[in-house]
Order: sequence, then structure tokens, then C-alpha cells
Amino acid sequence: MTTKPHNLSQMFAEMQRRHQGLVYSVIYGISLDAAETWDLTQEVFVKAYECADFWNDGFNQKAWLVTVARNEALKYRRSLRSRLRYLARFCGLEGASEARELENRLIRAEDVARLRELLAKLDDDERQIITLRFSAEMSYQQIADEMQIKVGTVMLQLLQSGQPPQSVQ
Repeated sequence: MTTKPHNLSQMFAEMQRRHQGLVYSVIYGISLDAAETWDLTQEVFVKAYECADFWNDGFNQKAWLVTVARNEALKYRRSLRSRLRYLARFCGLEGASEARELENRLIRAEDVARLRELLAKLDDDERQIITLRFSAEMSYQQIADEMQIKVGTVMLQLLQSGQPPQSVQ
């Protein structure tokens, strides 16, 4: 049986303060949209509040938050891409390259920071690996398990990004 602690609001506020930067970083690393990232970050914490097992002993809150943050960001990206494809078709841009160009123009229209420019050059998997490694501080094995890929792939992606591989943690 799962029971919520009597001082839930205080515990929740502390947990949110402790993990908000991590959740934001994971989502931003995938979405590249600062305004949307704040909304998605709050959605992750609402889900945490509603999760029946979140306060159980032995429940890995950090791993749960990273997984939900990643899933929410990926869901947002899929939704954004479908809306952009629809908009491109509506505007008469039928070709995939034209739709991609429209997406790129919309992204470039925002005030882009240097980090965002660098992250945008990476494909989704590379960006996720870097975000999980440095924002979520996950080990190579944890990243491989989360993304369902081989540890060697994780290490190779990090090596190609300029991060020297360390021992598999």
C-alpha cells in the first residue's frame, strides 16, 4: 500500500528545488525551446506529484524524473514536427527539404545562445546522450540502458563530441 507522507508539500518543494535544474536541462537538450521547456518541466513535476509510488522507500526519484522529462521532451518534439509539416503543406511547401527549411527558419528566428547552436548541430540521439551524461550525470551504462543502445555507441558518440571516454560506470 502506498501512502503519501504527511509533510508532502514541504518534501515536494524540496525535491522540486533539488531536481528542477536537471529536469529543465534534460528537456531543453531535446526541445531547444526555453519557453516550452519551462512548461514541460512543470508538467514533469505535476506527474511526480501524482505518481503513487514516488515517495516509497527505494524509489529512484532522479531516474524517474529524467525518464519522464526525456519522454515529455520527445513527445513535444514529435508534436512540433507534425505541426510544422502541416504548416508547410498548408503553405504549399510539399517537399521534405522545404518543410525542414521552414522548421530551420523558425528555429533560427529565435534568439539563439551559443550552447543552443552547438546542440542544434547534433542529431537527436547525440544530443540526448550529451544531455543525459552532463545534465543528468548518468553513467555510460545508464545512458545505454535508457536509450536501449550499446555502451560502445554511447562512448563513441561522446568521443566524437570531444568528451574523452572514461571507465564504463
